[in-house]
Amino acid sequence: MNRVSFADAEIADHGDFENIGRYAQDATDGIWLDAIGYPAHWAAFTVTQKSAQEVTVSAGRYVAGEIVYEHAEPTNLNLQLQIPAAASDQRWIAILLRGEEVIVSENRPFETSEDPETSIIVQRTTPKTVKRVVSLIVQPGEANPVPSKPVVASTDACIAYVLLTSAGIDVIEPGNDSRVKTLFEIEGRVTALEVDLSGLFLRTETIETQIVNIWGKLSEIPRPVIIRQMQRDIGAARLKVDLPDEARAYAFDQGLVMDQWDNTHVDWLARIEEGVRFGFAATLQARLEVQAEDDPKIAFRGRRMVPAFDEVTRIANTSLDGTLNISQLVHTETTLVRKEASRIRMTYGPTQWACENQAGWAGLGGDARVGQMLNVGGETFEVVYQDVNHGPGHQTYGVRQIRYEIYNEPYWEYVTEEVGVNGSIYAQTFLVAQPMQMTSVDLAFARVGVDGDVHVFIVETTNAGTPKFDAVLAQGVLPHASLSVGWNKCILPITLLESGKRYAIMTVTTGAHALHVSAANKYTGGTQFVTTDGAFAQGSTETDFCFRVNAARYRSPRTVIPMQALNLADGMTQIDMIYAGWVPGGCQLAWEIRPAGTDKWVELDDGDPATNPLVGLPSSVELRMVMMGTADLQPMIQLDEKAVSRVSRNRANMVGVSKAINFGISTTSIVTQYTVDAFDPAHHAFTPSIIVGAAVVAPSTTEVSVDPNRPTRRTYLSTYTLGAAATAARMRMAATTDNVVTVPFVQDVFISAL
Repeated sequence: MNRVSFADAEIADHGDFENIGRYAQDATDGIWLDAIGYPAHWAAFTVTQKSAQEVTVSAGRYVAGEIVYEHAEPTNLNLQLQIPAAASDQRWIAILLRGEEVIVSENRPFETSEDPETSIIVQRTTPKTVKRVVSLIVQPGEANPVPSKPVVASTDACIAYVLLTSAGIDVIEPGNDSRVKTLFEIEGRVTALEVDLSGLFLRTETIETQIVNIWGKLSEIPRPVIIRQMQRDIGAARLKVDLPDEARAYAFDQGLVMDQWDNTHVDWLARIEEGVRFGFAATLQARLEVQAEDDPKIAFRGRRMVPAFDEVTRIANTSLDGTLNISQLVHTETTLVRKEASRIRMTYGPTQWACENQAGWAGLGGDARVGQMLNVGGETFEVVYQDVNHGPGHQTYGVRQIRYEIYNEPYWEYVTEEVGVNGSIYAQTFLVAQPMQMTSVDLAFARVGVDGDVHVFIVETTNAGTPKFDAVLAQGVLPHASLSVGWNKCILPITLLESGKRYAIMTVTTGAHALHVSAANKYTGGTQFVTTDGAFAQGSTETDFCFRVNAARYRSPRTVIPMQALNLADGMTQIDMIYAGWVPGGCQLAWEIRPAGTDKWVELDDGDPATNPLVGLPSSVELRMVMMGTADLQPMIQLDEKAVSRVSRNRANMVGVSKAINFGISTTSIVTQYTVDAFDPAHHAFTPSIIVGAAVVAPSTTEVSVDPNRPTRRTYLSTYTLGAAATAARMRMAATTDNVVTVPFVQDVFISAL
């Protein structure tokens, strides 16, 4: 720093006096710049409202680094021009400071000559004072019903924000962000920090001790990936052991039934079918029908269709030794239960990949898969059996292109019909040594009464060999008008009788009819029974019905039946057929299609999806059925209103949304794991997410793991960080494909609160 020095008797120059002021100002500027250093700040200003349009800005100083500008006198500032015209509008304005140097001139006497004797003193105006002054700048914001404050540049100091309405000044807020803090204020803050630091040091020492203890226990804590695996396995186990449906901080689902899925959500574009799959852009359902029911190669009994056959007698008892009055007892009103033929479902297309979550059906009960996979038109199936094998005789055959749902039992109890009868009930059991398809029963009548039809039933038997009145397989009637003494044929639906099983012929009538019977227990293949209450049956040790069981003898081992064509505008990617029927051992029921524009029939079986005939999106395919068997056994299909075909075309995008999962706790961190199968990164994209409230939340991190044993399957492990704590969330997964004949699907999902 500089200082002006004078010697005795020195004649001072005017520059010396100029330097006195300059050196002092430079020193002060250096202190502000080096020690204080506020850029674009203000001190001592206040802004008050004078009227509806004016504010008063008090005296103060504007600090711009090393230079301090002074506003010496209060100033009134008129804001009339900034007041918004619309009554609904408001506007924020910022009052800014700008600094400048102003030179003030004054009159001073000057010598006109250096010679004091000849010099004349004159008055002249000369620059005298250099002032650093402040000017006030108004920076307006946008007029808006919901106004925002104007953005102030970092090189400007804002002393106040003023909110203007159509009525004038409404609010004045000081611009404290740009205010110079005094040493007293800073000292107070430092003192408070010193007190806090003392406590912080103590806490830090405690934390260090605790961290050392935690470090020693880290090796005993399972890794997060192990915890997630345990949660996922426990979630799957909960389904199998049927734990109470209470709030849990985790959930697992295999996409087998709709229990955990919300198909009413606005984002929903999926379907649940052994996984979360792409929905259909178009679908068309129609009855399965043959082109000509009078085709000589086929035969119908009711709506049951088999290849053409001739009738032969397979089991008989023709020893006419005596008679039995079959209406001599008190008539009983009895309700019988008739079983239906079990159902078959076949799904075919290049996108029919098998799903490994099929094992999850065991945890949902034996009826769950039947209701989900074999349902036609919203049917309700009765729960009759639960087992780890998903039900009696159930098989699943699922591969890349074709999936079958088959129940090997020819008759099932999921769809039944109650039959009410009134009359005396007699029955005759018989043993089936070789499988057959029964077509009729002959009964030998010794006497025909004056009235009364004879109802004939074929029923299963219990392990004790007695008739089961709740297991009727076939029903026929002998009208009284057609009855005659001798053999009478009762036409029955085609009925599969399995080898090694006993069945019963049951008669119910109110007429005074009598049947021929054999005596002395000549027929050893069964027993004659009588019942008086529709439940208990008493067997005879002496007599048996005289009867003949007739069955089909098929004319050809292989029969090709043309069916009605399948059609869908703009093409199909999937064929789905459901029908009742049976396929006995050693027999086959196959389907073949011929897409429009081709001359080759293609069997619906497994193979390379790339060569599937539906890859070309045909809009029409011819369909035919091939039945193969033996002379005694052939497949049967029941072409009734429940036999339907459905052709569909996939969408190009999929969005699945679960129901809200209630965690039972509050959390700001959530993890999901989605297993995706049939995934081809060249054609597919998958996006994991969750929904919290109404907002879709993207994951903070996602780790993708490809299954080394099955490269088409991958796992998406995602972590979500929430802005606010939540107690529930939905799982949301989205996928797209660039070709609707190749689509991925979600095998299973898992969500957990952390």
